[in-house]
Amino acid sequence: MSSLCTYALRRVVNPHSQSFFARLTLNNRKAALINCVRHTEWAQSPAAFHRFSPASTQLVDPPRKTENQSSLHKWLRKSLLFLSCGFGAYVFKSSLHYAGCIREDDIKQDMLVDDKWKGINVKLFQYQTCPFCSKARFFMRAHNIPFEDIEVHPIFKKETKRAKSKKVPVVFVEKDGEVLEIADSSLIMSVLSSYLVNDNLSITEIMKLYPHTTQIDDDGKKKDVILNKYWLIHDEEYKPAEVADGVDPRKEEAQWRAWTDDYLVHLISPNVYRTLREAYQAFDHHVSLGRFQGTWEGVIAKYGGAVAMWAISKRLKTKYNISENVRIDLYKACNTWVEAIGKHRKFMGGDKPNLADISVFGVLWVMEGLDCFEEVLTHSKIKKWYYRTKQAIEEHNGQKLIPR
Repeated sequence: MSSLCTYALRRVVNPHSQSFFARLTLNNRKAALINCVRHTEWAQSPAAFHRFSPASTQLVDPPRKTENQSSLHKWLRKSLLFLSCGFGAYVFKSSLHYAGCIREDDIKQDMLVDDKWKGINVKLFQYQTCPFCSKARFFMRAHNIPFEDIEVHPIFKKETKRAKSKKVPVVFVEKDGEVLEIADSSLIMSVLSSYLVNDNLSITEIMKLYPHTTQIDDDGKKKDVILNKYWLIHDEEYKPAEVADGVDPRKEEAQWRAWTDDYLVHLISPNVYRTLREAYQAFDHHVSLGRFQGTWEGVIAKYGGAVAMWAISKRLKTKYNISENVRIDLYKACNTWVEAIGKHRKFMGGDKPNLADISVFGVLWVMEGLDCFEEVLTHSKIKKWYYRTKQAIEEHNGQKLIPR
């Protein structure tokens, strides 16, 4: 301790006071060191040390510096102090201004979200492994919509017993005691997007603008169809800003959202659950991310779900005419998407991802962390776009829903 105190004081005090320091006893050295830390005034003048030290030390004044040395040291101290303060003030002012600008933008965004969703409770019921659920989840994150994420057990499904729809994702929107149920991922995105851009329409009123109808498919079977599902409803006149090739960006967005639902999504299960080993890997990975990790429900989901989805993926491959080598079709689809964006845009939405970008990202995200995902990044051109979109979603940086 004695050597430590000696070293510390000799590093701090003026060299002229070292002879003075040598006169101190061990206890007085400790006391001097403590007072040195407590009183910064001593660093400016060794003589001040006498004033701040305990009376018991009975210190004598240190030798005085010569006039030339004192003037030189005083000038150097003032110069360094002036330069340090000036530079520090400049950096602090610049940083404060920059931070203030960012904070102001954040506050504006948060105020907008808080005002728009005040008194509204949004709950998303979803599977961690479902690409449709992933679409809806990332849409709400990208546009900073506050929601509660509730994971549904893929076999027991007790979380959605009160829902009319037997499929996920399902969103419950509750306001003033009234609960509105929205099923279908693309409808969820369109309804909530339309609510964000309309000041005079409630979510219930907007839902009526997306009516359900029945159509007969090519196999002669009836199927439920949601009109306007890929379009936003806006109560003001809209003048599209055309892209370079003269395409209406809203029409382009709607077409690629439909392509995602009608084609891309059907390539995921045959690739993720291609073999029993890959099916188990997928369920093991996704169960580890959810609330069923380490529970008996998680064990059942992991093994039962893996076998079930492996069998289902075989049927999907036949139903949607997917190649025997399912990876090839997935690589081609990813390259088709990247080529549609082109070399002059970061996203389909331009500088920020639009609803089509988020839809494609959400579908592909369910593969992240699996072997098939690494193969897709290696054998297609999707990698740069994928990670750009992921960063934008994490930063709540989705495209303005109605471009001006």
